[in-house]
Amino acid sequence: MDAFEKVSGKKVSFEGVPFSDLQNTIVQRFRTGNSGIDVLLVDPTYVPTFSKLGILADLTSAFAEKSKGTLFPSDVQGATYNGKMLSMPIGESTQLLFFNKKLLAQAAVEAPGVSPDARLTWDKLIDLAKKVQKGGAEIGFGFEQVDRYYQLQILPESLGGGPGVKGPDLLTVDVANDAWLQAGKWYGSIFADGVASRGPTGAEMLDLFTAGRLAFLVGGPWLVAAFNKADGLDYGVAPHPYFTGGKAVTPSESWHFGVAANATNADLALEFLNYAGLDKDGSLFASDEDGLSANIAASAEVLSRIPQQNPNLKGVDSLIRYELANTAVRRPRTLGYLQLEELVTRAWSDIRNGSEAAQTFTQLQSELERSFKRIER
Repeated sequence: MDAFEKVSGKKVSFEGVPFSDLQNTIVQRFRTGNSGIDVLLVDPTYVPTFSKLGILADLTSAFAEKSKGTLFPSDVQGATYNGKMLSMPIGESTQLLFFNKKLLAQAAVEAPGVSPDARLTWDKLIDLAKKVQKGGAEIGFGFEQVDRYYQLQILPESLGGGPGVKGPDLLTVDVANDAWLQAGKWYGSIFADGVASRGPTGAEMLDLFTAGRLAFLVGGPWLVAAFNKADGLDYGVAPHPYFTGGKAVTPSESWHFGVAANATNADLALEFLNYAGLDKDGSLFASDEDGLSANIAASAEVLSRIPQQNPNLKGVDSLIRYELANTAVRRPRTLGYLQLEELVTRAWSDIRNGSEAAQTFTQLQSELERSFKRIER
């Protein structure tokens, strides 16, 4: 916003809310009929819901053509619903496997390679994590986000189980198929075996890794900056794992900006989105400079910096490019995403804490079916 004010001479006022309250706050503000909002932060999975509620302005005429060759096509697709571009993609993301080189060497475990060809299966990774644990690591393996839909969607997806919804409108629940049950059983086993710890929350996983207490961590590239600053942390990066017999898939996408349908300053709002999404310099600011961007040129600049930050990061830029082009999956654009995310996350948490996967996902199937019946098509 500071950068936009400098280039435009216009003033932007900002209002923030806690992350967990964002979606509900936006919906409630617009239900009053006078939201007072011109530009809003949009989780792209909520584009269908926000469209149905009449919250988002149609950006097709303003940006659909201009975005070609400037934004990644998959991000524009993620901003499009019922043939209309309804949001401006800002960020992009992927997931990587981080490992503590000192802990691996201490246990005489060979470090995995950074090439996509060196991708480990989940079973192989857990075997290595157990060996490193026996060699002195407090915790063998962990997910940065522990039980959130974004990071764990890829477990059943790798086995061919889909994102949990199917059908032309993505309103048919499908979270109790064989692949979901197999993924859930595996997920529960890593906590039951003690190779993953039930105690830490997602916010604590970063601290465990930087403190040298965690051997392997699946997390986003946004962790690199903190890892590079950690005293004495010698770490490496490898491709995101996959299931034996399945396919390699990685979480993807990130935040968008939207213009309110009732925006008072609509022209200025479009100018802001143009700067944040289509201008390379603006995109670098909007994606936090070190974050992956939906802007192709900005993302290329960010990736070019990564190997320069730490000699251990050689090849990570090529790995990320490969993942974004070949293995990335996006969360489903369903009117039931709010319920899907909330209930699936709770189910993963229950399994982590000892609930049996088959029973949990069968119950989840019933809960989601009841919830989806209340959604107006």
